[in-house]
Parts: sequence; C-alpha cells; structure tokens
Amino acid sequence: MLPGNTMLSAGRTTSGVAAGAYGYSQFTQNGGGAGTHSTASSARFVPSQFLYNGRVAAALLPSVLVLAGYGGGAVAAALAVGLMATYILDAMRYKEGAFMAVWLTMGGANLAAIFSALLLKSDAPVALTLLTFLLNALTLFLAGLWASLQFRFLQLQYPGVVVAFEKMLMAGCLPVAAAVQTWGMVAGVGMSSSSFFLAALLCGLYRFFALPLPSSFHLAGRRAMGGGKPKAHTLQDSGDGFTAFLLVAALPVGVYVATHWAVLFSWVHMWSMILLATGPLVFVCSLQDGLWWLGSGRAVNALRRLLLLASLAVFLLAVEERVIFHSFNQYIRLTAPWNYIAVTACMYGVAALVLLHFSGSLSEETEGLLVGPLLMLSAAVGALAAGLPLWMLPAPLLAASGLAMFYDTRSLRDYLLFVAGVLATGGWFVWNHFWFLEVSLAGVPLRTVCTQVLVAMVPAALLPGMLYAEAGNGVVGALLMGQAVLLCWLEELLYAGDHEQVTYGVHSMYPPWLVVGTSALGLGLARHLHTCAAIEDVPAYVLQCAYAAKLSMLLLPEARLTVPVLGVLLAATPPLLLHKAGAAERERLERPGRPRRLPAWQGAGLAALVVLSVVAARFAIFDIVQFVVDRRPAEALVAGILVLCMALGCLPLVHRYYPHSQTAKRALLLAGSLAALLALLRPPLPVGGGAECPDLPFGLCPRLWDAGHVPEHEEDDVAIWGDGLRRRTHWPLWFMLGSAFLGVAAMTQSSRGALSALLRTVQAAGSAAMVAAYLALEFFPGLPLVQVVILVSALLAALFLVLLQLPVPGGAVLMPGLALAWAAGLPLALAAQAASTLPPLPEAAERLLPDSDRELDEERRDAIWAAILAVYAAESLLLAFALKLRVGAALAGQRGAKATVPAACAALGLDDGTFHKAASFLGQCMPTYVQQPGGSRPALKGPAGAAMQRLSQEGLGWVPTLCNLVALLCFGLCMALNWQVTGGNPAAILLLSPLLLLLAQDPLLLRTLEERRRYAPPVAAATLYLTAAAGWQLVEDVSEVQAGGTSLSFFAIQTGCLIWALPCQIFLLIWLWTNKRPPVMRVLLLAPLNLASLYLADLDETKLSAGVGLAASAALLLGAQQAAVKAGRNLI
Repeated sequence: MLPGNTMLSAGRTTSGVAAGAYGYSQFTQNGGGAGTHSTASSARFVPSQFLYNGRVAAALLPSVLVLAGYGGGAVAAALAVGLMATYILDAMRYKEGAFMAVWLTMGGANLAAIFSALLLKSDAPVALTLLTFLLNALTLFLAGLWASLQFRFLQLQYPGVVVAFEKMLMAGCLPVAAAVQTWGMVAGVGMSSSSFFLAALLCGLYRFFALPLPSSFHLAGRRAMGGGKPKAHTLQDSGDGFTAFLLVAALPVGVYVATHWAVLFSWVHMWSMILLATGPLVFVCSLQDGLWWLGSGRAVNALRRLLLLASLAVFLLAVEERVIFHSFNQYIRLTAPWNYIAVTACMYGVAALVLLHFSGSLSEETEGLLVGPLLMLSAAVGALAAGLPLWMLPAPLLAASGLAMFYDTRSLRDYLLFVAGVLATGGWFVWNHFWFLEVSLAGVPLRTVCTQVLVAMVPAALLPGMLYAEAGNGVVGALLMGQAVLLCWLEELLYAGDHEQVTYGVHSMYPPWLVVGTSALGLGLARHLHTCAAIEDVPAYVLQCAYAAKLSMLLLPEARLTVPVLGVLLAATPPLLLHKAGAAERERLERPGRPRRLPAWQGAGLAALVVLSVVAARFAIFDIVQFVVDRRPAEALVAGILVLCMALGCLPLVHRYYPHSQTAKRALLLAGSLAALLALLRPPLPVGGGAECPDLPFGLCPRLWDAGHVPEHEEDDVAIWGDGLRRRTHWPLWFMLGSAFLGVAAMTQSSRGALSALLRTVQAAGSAAMVAAYLALEFFPGLPLVQVVILVSALLAALFLVLLQLPVPGGAVLMPGLALAWAAGLPLALAAQAASTLPPLPEAAERLLPDSDRELDEERRDAIWAAILAVYAAESLLLAFALKLRVGAALAGQRGAKATVPAACAALGLDDGTFHKAASFLGQCMPTYVQQPGGSRPALKGPAGAAMQRLSQEGLGWVPTLCNLVALLCFGLCMALNWQVTGGNPAAILLLSPLLLLLAQDPLLLRTLEERRRYAPPVAAATLYLTAAAGWQLVEDVSEVQAGGTSLSFFAIQTGCLIWALPCQIFLLIWLWTNKRPPVMRVLLLAPLNLASLYLADLDETKLSAGVGLAASAALLLGAQQAAVKAGRNLI
C-alpha cells in the first residue's frame, strides 16, 4: 500500500461527505447465499480504507516477484524505478501524478517483459507465448487496480470506478495468482510436485477470495428503510463462487494429468489424482460457507455434510495408499492383509472421532461409549502396525486412555498421561529406527538430531492440553517459542544441509513442502492464539517472525538465511505485530486531534535496530543478490541493496506511527533515492574497509565483507573504456551521485522559513557544483585547463537555469551576459585542449605499442574533442528546452513569477534595494540590441507578438532569439559528434532532427516560424541532409564511372531513386509551411515511387529518404482523411 497524505489513513472515514454527499448506490449483488441478496436502494458509498490489502498482497506480491524473475533485470528495473517515482510524487502530494505513475510503471514493466523475455528470448510455441503475455498483463493490471484503490481522491471523485476496480480485483486474484504462482512453483520444485502445491494454493485462495466478502466502500451500520438491519453488499455473486469452486476442484487434477500423461496409468498416479480431487473438496466442504453459492437451507447443509463425508472417506483411502504405504511402508511391520486392515482401522477410527466432535454429535451419554474404546482400539492397531513390541504396547494405550479421560474431565493431570505415552512411543520409534546409525548430518551426529526431535515433541504434545486447560499465557508462549527455535534449527539442518553422503543424491533429506506446511501452520496457529488471547503480544510477534523467516531457506538453502532474515524481521515488524493497541487504546490514540506517534527516542531506537539488523544480515543479502544476478555483484550494487533494505525496514514504522510526518517520509525517500543511485551509477567503493582490513591500531578490522563475500570492484574494461592500457576507477561518479542526491533533497526540502530556504539554496548550489565537477573530472582527467573551463561553463549554465526559473531583481539583465560567457567557453575549451599536453601513458602502452604513439595521441585528442562537444551539446539541449518552455508559457498567456529577493538572500541580510542597484549597473553595461534583439524591425503580429510583449515587460525579450541560437548550436554539435563518432551515419538525422522542434518565432532570426509551422524545420533538415548525403555519394560514383569502376546504369538508377523519393517530402513541406494540401490523387500517384526507390536503391541515404517519403505520403493522406471527415465528404 502506498504511503503518503494522498492515500487513505488507517481508520475508516466517517465524515459527512461520505454518506451524505455521495448517494452512489448502483452496485448490487445478484448472488445467493448468506448476505448476498441486496437492493440498490439501501447501498451507500463511503470513501474508506480498502479492507483486503493483506489478502491481495498474499496473492499478487509473489506473482509480481515471479514475473520479475522471469522478465529479468529490465522488468525489475522498470518496477523499481516506477514505484520509487510513484512514492516521490505521492510524498510531494502530487496525487494525480502518483496515480499516473502507478499505471505507467505497470505498462512499462509489461513492455519490458514483452521485449526482454517474450519476444527476444522465448523459444516457446506461439500459443504459450501469448498465454504468458496474457498472464503478465493481467497480473500487472490487477496490481495497478490494487494501487489505485489506495488513492483517496479517486474514491471521492469517481466512486463508480472504485467499486468496479474492487470487484475486478477480488474476482481476478484467484485465477491469476494461481496460474502465475504455479508457474513459479514449477520453476522452484519441479513439474512432478507442482500439482500438490497448486492444490494447497487454490485452497488458500478460495478461503481468501471465494467466500462472500462485503465491499470496503459500503457504509456498514446504516439501517435500511423501516429500521431493519443493514443489508450486506458482497463482492461476489453465485457465478463467481461456482467458478472458483470448479477451479479448486478440477485444476490440480488437470495439471497432474497434463504433466504425467505418459505414465498416468499406474496405481501411484491414480491414487495421486484421487488425492488431488478429494483433498480440495474436503477443505471446501469443511468451511461453514464453503458452498454458499448454492444458497442456504437444510438441503444445502445436508448436501455439504454428505459431500464432506464421501470426500473424506475417499481422501483418507488415498492418503493411506499414496502416502503411508507408498512412502512409509518400511516402518509398517505387519504383513498383508493385516497391515491394510490395521492402518485403515486406525485412520478411520480417529477420523470418525474428529468428525463427531466438530459436528457436535457427541453427547454426554455417547462420550463414554465411543471416545475411550475408539481411541484405545485405534492406538492398539496403529502400534501393532508400526511394529511396537508387546512390552511397549502399554505406552500408546496409556496415551489413548489419558486423552479419553482428558476429553471428559479437561484435567491437565489426565492430559499428562497422554503426553507420557506419546513421548514414550516416539522415543521408542526414534531409538529403534535411527539411534543406532553412526552418521552425521552436515557435521551434526544423528543422535544429537534425534535428541532435538524428542525435545521438540515435548511442547508439541503439551500445548494442546495446556490450551484447553487454560494454563498461563506466559508458559504457553515460552513453550511455543522454544518449539519454534528447535523447529527452525532442525529444518535448516535437514533441508539446507549437505547430505550427499547419506542420500547419495537420490532424494532430498527433507521435502520443501514440509517446510512450507510447518511454516503456514505455525503462522496460522500464532495468529489464532493471539486473537484468542491465549498468548501475549511478544510471543505472537516472535513466533510469526520465526515461522516467516523459516521460509527463506527455500530460496537459497546453502546460504543459511533463517537467522539473518529472522533478525531483520524482528527489527522491522514491531510496528505491525508487536505494538498493537486494544480497542479502547486504539480509540484513544485515533481520537481527532491526537497524533498516533511514538516518542522520538523510541522511533529512533526502532530505526537503529533496523539498520543494525540489515548490517548484520549483509552476507545473507550478498548471497541473495548474487543468486538473483547470477554472478558476483558489484560493491555499489550490494551497498545500494543494503540501504534499500534499511529503508524498507523502516517503512512500517513510518507508516504506522508517523503517517503525517514529512520529515520521516523525506528520510525514507532520501534513503530510497540513495539506494537507487548506488545501484544505478555504481561508483567505486574504497577497497580498504570494504573487502580488505584498513590499517588501524589494535588489529581493528571494520569491513563490509569477509573472504567469502567479496563483491566486484568497479573498474573499466581495458578494451572498451580504458585510457590507453590503464584501468580506471571512476571515482568522479561520486560527484554525480552527490549531485542527484542533493537535487532530491532540495526538491523535498520544506520551503517554510528562511533557514529552510537557505538550506534548499545550498543544496541546489551543491548539486550544480557537483555536476560540473563530475563533467570536468570524469571526461578530462589530467587536463587542468580544460577542467577549469568545463567546470565554469557548467556552473554558468546552472546559474542561468536558476535565474530563468526563479527570477530575482536584475536577473533578466544578467542572463544574456551569462549566456554569452557560457557560449564563449566552447572555443576556450577547444583551445585549451589543443594547447594542453596529454597525460603520459603507462609503461605497458609504450612496451606493447612502441610505434603507435602518434596514432594513440591523435585518438586521445579526438576523444577529448568529442567529449567537449558532447558536454556542450547536453548543456545546450538543457538550456534550449528551458527557454522553449518559457516561450511556450508566454504563448499560452502565462506570465512568469514575479522577481523577488530569494529567501536565502533575505536570510543573509540582502534586500530589494541591493538587487535594484546591481540591476541598474548591469543594465547600463549591457547593450540595447542584446536586451531587445530585432528591436529596430517591425514587431511580430498575432500570438507571437503578444508573447513578445509579455516577455519584454519582464525584461526577457531576448529569450526567443537565444532559444533559437542555443537550439541551432545543439543541433550543430550533435551533427559534428555524429560525423566524428560514426563517420556521418545517415540514420542519425532521424534522431537529431526533432531537436529543431525547440526553435521558436523570434523578431531577429526566424520571424516567419509561426506555431503552426514548427514541424517544418525537422522535416526540412532530414530531407536536405539525406539528399545532400546521397548526392555526395553520387558525385563520388561519377568519378568512379569516369575511372571505369562503376557502370553508368548503376549511377542512373541510384540518381533516379533519389529523385523519386523527393516529391512527397516536398509536398509535405509545402503543407507544413503554407497549410495548402496537395491533391489526393497526386499523392496517391507519387507514393508508389517511394516503394520503388526503397526496393531499387543501394545507398543507405537513398533508402532512408525513401522511407521518409513513405512517411510523408502517409501523413498527407491521413491529414486529407481527417479534413474529409470534418467536412462530411469522402476522401476520393
């Protein structure tokens, strides 16, 4: 859920706007079942918090992770950058912008998945590729719906859209999450076991999304007409419930049949299909409202019980055959058929007692007749089947009798008999089957493991009776925590350890589904016991963290992630799990006017714990990153991930206790920005203190990594980026990182107060200075004169932009001088480069290339020359874009901000008088033709004249002319770079000609470039360049013809192709400039010439010109079609 003031608060809104102003009642449900029939007249829409964030998160977040893993770095980068942009916009209270950023992020991730994985890398059949594309799009669409429901403005302005979004989200989560997460399960556990995981997943999704759920935006508590009870408005109808039931019942079996078709007709697979068919049916029928879509009444209840009995009987038979006799047959010592009879009697006897108990059919008269005998009989036959000797038979009988007496008396003393019998039986089983083995599991003797198993059995046997006997909460919580610790240790040892010497690689020592099952059972039990007040807050919090952390071993077993992940969860989740207030306390905290905040020292302490836990888990994070990127990660990438983990760990703290604190949200934003900058820019970290011990007294060695977790140090590849043969570490990247970080800090800095304004100014100035330092030091190492010129020019450009956006008194007079000084820096930089001595090459270059010093020096000077042009091209593009925006604002009738003294300068004691004196002096020094270019010529007319008048009133009459000069300079520099770097690639003009859209109508240079003619310069530039380049090639061909190297026919054909490509381009230019469209028939007759030229031409320039001609003819025909539609006539 996205944080911020534009999102929903934690509580339900009860303002009068909710129900009074919004009479939206047009969402009704037509399904049957309890609480599903409603009428539109009693429905009221109320803006509120979406109630099912936890359920949707459990369904969609794993699905998005699966898609990100499949799509690779492109999808992950699109999601990370987009969500960070969304958070920034939301933190800055741009609610519409954050909403658009969410959907742009989902669209960008979808496109990244299509182009990176589906189209470029996929070798799958077309149908499977289309299905994958559909699943990807649906998952991201549902994620967008989920994020949209968090925006309060959407609820207030578009209630019907919000209701539709909620219904689509809850209806789509079950099938989409099941499909995508099964995809991930197949990749993780293999195809053979995926059907069983799918069955368990579908049961959980059915419980979350298929049972009737009330709408989050229905006003609960409002009584219907006549004073009756309020009618519920559920999100599902009977059709949705029946569809979900069919998916749960049929999909696991279908997947199993599809994956085992070749070997399906064997008893093992037949019993597996029966197990998959009846298991979900047992689960659905055991739910009170599992078949709600059938309606209500005695007949439906009878049908549900009948289905439950029948499916449970078949399910137990399948478990007996597929699980017990197939996987544990070695522990059953009776021979056939007595083994089947004994196991069947034991299982069905226990199942009968469980059914009778939960159905309430055991009365006081029947308890003594059924419970004791059935338990004793089941225990006896089960013990005989397991091979217990006669002298051990009293142990299971003691357990059965103790349980029967406890069922009658609820006495803990009777229950202890059951515990003693269970422990004795379990001890005999472990001693008889495992104790004698002299083997070690990952260095731990098997006898130690057996001892820990027996110890873990003690709380498992004790706790049910203690809970029923209402023992002390402290004792129950302590036993549960001890059991959780032992279980985590045992499962990590058995699952994540190296057991090749024991299993010989034939099978796994401990199956992954058992890790998932025990974790889910532990999480559910902890939450249930906490809800029932059977355990206190602290044990519930520790238990949930432990069982959630245990799941991490499935990701990377060899990394032993359980302990580090547990530490991070214990530090990050107290705001979610531990600090929960009761109803009275919550009402007191959420009382209007009372903030929900922790004391500052407590918040700082929790944040410090998160930071320390992430630092302690750095090796585990390193292993995870290495697994994801499939190589040794770079040091800056790992550092960025660590900072990101710290920010994410503090997110629950900020969201729960500081939801309205801009300082807390700004700190999170800055931490996330720093993490992104580290991961994207990857500046080199110092080796000492990172992977090597620094030289400190007393042998101190504070370092980030150890010998087994050493990241890659950022260095250039010699063959690609090296300076000669020297390997470079790009330490100036720290200036770029600092510049971006200070820029984000300045954007999010509060503007209230003189001190805040001063800080914002200092941050902005530091950002500009760091950008300038990066440009100077990164691209021109060893050339101090060039570095000084580039540094000063970049600072001048930054100052010009600041004065253009935040005008001050006298700034309009100063800016032309700044622009001239900036432009003068280009020839100065080129002259400094020509006069400077190149830094010496390393000895390796002279030894390996002794005869190429001059060639290397020439290449190095050409590279420096190109770098100077590239720096100035980027700066000129930025200046031209800013000037064009200012001209566009004037054309739209907007006036610029009033020139005022900056708050930072006011804080330093400067006032308007000081600025006006400086402006007067600068105005006397600046010539008039600079301040008003073209002032002696007639004034412009129309919108351009009005815009010039507005700009002149602000002292900015020179802005359009300067915009044109800078745009032409940018275009010229880019063309020069194209010639220098690529040798004049003709395709570059198609990318560079749009730069001429920055041109504007001005009174001096381009008086006739009206707004409707703005597309003519780019088209003219592309046409002229391609024609000139092709003509130059043809001139060279003429010389070859005269020398006999090229035939005259070739020259004639290429010349004809060039001429054929020009007419449509000329027509388009005439239309763009004069708004006179050529006849349609003429365009239709000339357009095929472009196809002929494209087919016959051999020159790249001519082919590109023909392509431009085709685009021109299409634009002409499209424009003619639109004009014909407006005029109400046919095109031809």
